[in-house]
Amino acid sequence: MTDRNHKIQMIMTRRISLVQAIADANCEHLRLNQIASGLLVLDQKHDEDGTELGAGAAERVANAEALAACMTRIEALETELADVDHDLAALTERDDT
Repeated sequence: MTDRNHKIQMIMTRRISLVQAIADANCEHLRLNQIASGLLVLDQKHDEDGTELGAGAAERVANAEALAACMTRIEALETELADVDHDLAALTERDDT
């Protein structure tokens, strides 16, 4: 295997790993959004019943923080993936000349 082919293989392996990490992070983000939606339904129920939100407030804050952290992770992974794609394009474009 040539050095160039080895570099391409390493980049593709890294790319696959990043795509999997992004998929995992998106699944977690979806899960957290579902929790947020459930909490919103409970908020509406409390509004209709005229009761206090009470104990769920801490859960809402924790979920909102987890959502923000998850989105930050997704954005970082997507940036890293773009860098990997740029490296791959640069390496493969050398073939076209």
